Amino acid sequence: MKIGITKMYEDIANLIGLKDYEIVNPYKEKCNCDFLIISKGYKEGVKKLNPNAEIFEVKSATFKDLIETLEELKKLGIGNKEKINNSIEFLKNKEKRIKKLAKNLNVKVNPKTDFVRKVVEDLNLEISDDGILIIPDYLFDGKERDDAIILKTHNYDLGLVERIEDRYLQMVNNLRGFYEGSYKGKCK
Repeated sequence: MKIGITKMYEDIANLIGLKDYEIVNPYKEKCNCDFLIISKGYKEGVKKLNPNAEIFEVKSATFKDLIETLEELKKLGIGNKEKINNSIEFLKNKEKRIKKLAKNLNVKVNPKTDFVRKVVEDLNLEISDDGILIIPDYLFDGKERDDAIILKTHNYDLGLVERIEDRYLQMVNNLRGFYEGSYKGKCK
């Protein structure tokens, strides 16, 4: 089976112990692959260009999402089961350490999107309409503001696991800064 992975999710290959794969761009071109690993939400468009490929959409907003993604790949027989189990354990430990940082945050937050809401819920933060507004950078108008936290959601300079970790840490650190008066309302 020929497996294609998008550049954004190349780290999946390492997490599942996949040695034989190709980096592809199935969003814009036909790929000669039997199985494509792509971003969630693009299946329909990718299927039009690659009608014969089995398409697998990665969920990765949270650690839980990524763990579920790895579990699904394991069920499909894609990758090495032992490597996947080790990666899942690694992710669970990383998530546990980060959640400890948020444990003492006694704040209410108002996530602007479902994407941000998933991270907020995973950190067990209280959601309220009168909480601190958290806006993803893709909806940010660029103006400095002191009434909201701007969350940089897709830092492409980081690997997949580091991007997830970065979202969590940004949220925890920015919420602390918000209450300490050091937050300046910019994407960090």
